[in-house]
Amino acid sequence: MRAIGYNSGSSSATFSKQAAMALTLIALAVLAAACGGGGSDTPTTEPPVSGGGAGGVDDSGGSTGPTPQDGPDALYFRPTAALAAAGAIDRVSGGSGLFAAWNPNDPKTALKPGMKIMFFGRAEGCAGGTQGPLTALSDSRLAKVASLTSLPHSAALPTLRWTPAGRVAGCGSQVQDRDGASAVFVNADDATGAVGMLTTSGRQDDGATAFFGPYDAKGQNGAGTNAYITGTFINFRQAWGVSDPLQPWMGSASARVRSQQSLGAFELDTSSGQTVQVKQQMMATFLNRSCMKETAGMPCQIQYLFNTAIARSGVSDWSQVAWFKNGDVWFDPAQGGIPIVDGPIYTSGTMTVDSKTRLPLFVSQGSATQHVAFSNRVFDVTIDFSQLMNVLRIVAARKLGVDLSSVTDEQLTSVWGSGWNHREDWVLLSGHVGQEVYNPNNGDRRVQIGGGFRSLYVGPQG
Repeated sequence: MRAIGYNSGSSSATFSKQAAMALTLIALAVLAAACGGGGSDTPTTEPPVSGGGAGGVDDSGGSTGPTPQDGPDALYFRPTAALAAAGAIDRVSGGSGLFAAWNPNDPKTALKPGMKIMFFGRAEGCAGGTQGPLTALSDSRLAKVASLTSLPHSAALPTLRWTPAGRVAGCGSQVQDRDGASAVFVNADDATGAVGMLTTSGRQDDGATAFFGPYDAKGQNGAGTNAYITGTFINFRQAWGVSDPLQPWMGSASARVRSQQSLGAFELDTSSGQTVQVKQQMMATFLNRSCMKETAGMPCQIQYLFNTAIARSGVSDWSQVAWFKNGDVWFDPAQGGIPIVDGPIYTSGTMTVDSKTRLPLFVSQGSATQHVAFSNRVFDVTIDFSQLMNVLRIVAARKLGVDLSSVTDEQLTSVWGSGWNHREDWVLLSGHVGQEVYNPNNGDRRVQIGGGFRSLYVGPQG
């Protein structure tokens, strides 16, 4: 049976929440590692290009919060015609060059401020540990990809289209001329600006398996980590080490993470009877600068992962999926123990709480997490400072092995530094939008998701 859109196949009890999110954390691990010092986050001499400006897209629908605004403490990315100018996309988020690759493995490159386009998975015929290049989509392939995302593509110039390619020393001669099939494009237009993303696996329309697809059973590291997963990620790395970084909680503000997203189509082929899944998310990573200066061996970072869309074979009612009902705070060993805050987004005005402590984590003021295709929905959450403090206390209690109710300010300082409760010490490290596919049957069964976003905002509530 092949399902287009929603599917009811079999499921696996061993396919856990953490397994479903594993690849997201690969991408973030590259961007979060080795954050000490300000060397790679020093400002560039070129002014940043926001990709925004006055355009025709209504960017306020579906949210009860104020319309987001460009500001000194906000990341606000909206693709407009300005990005069609030569070199403009290189300067997004203050960068000095766009970073675009599959399976990036050099943190020094990925840690620089700017826009990152990254694909994670297995490249056919290529050695493990290879970092590969991206190439431009053909016009015909762009049209097909765009149809799956439901996003416009008429202003996606050849320099604004990317797909993994095999032209690198780590790949064999038989795949040097291969590319695809996952892809990203930027439609640089004032009225219809958007970033389209296709994440695919399995047999494609030409009958062949995609050059770039999910990791096999050996996973990313040869020991099964992230087996059967592939992902596509757009990341906006910020210069957190500058004298005036982005500080979303300054004053009395709540931090806000907001994205206007679309999911054009997804496909779940369950004819093998094994679980498959697709998902879309928006993310933000925050860092405490005092912690970076004062503590050793502490992560000093918190990553928030908001599920904006998810579909899995065998699930027809997500309200009955126990692990999806609430949020969680957990530690990712692949990133040196960085705390991850994740969970579903509920309807506007509804809070997501921690499954164990029941403490509030964040509040929705936009659309709820979706399980079917949609167009131009606004997902919008706020994290007030007291909710951030809840996460800090949960993390400290677990690291120190004490009851949450007994955590003292001194213990919080030992984990998070003296600025743990100072709004100005919490800065934005990066904002992200991503897609993932889980498919154990990459040879035959196609599982894919096409969608994207028109804007991403991480900053004060306003």
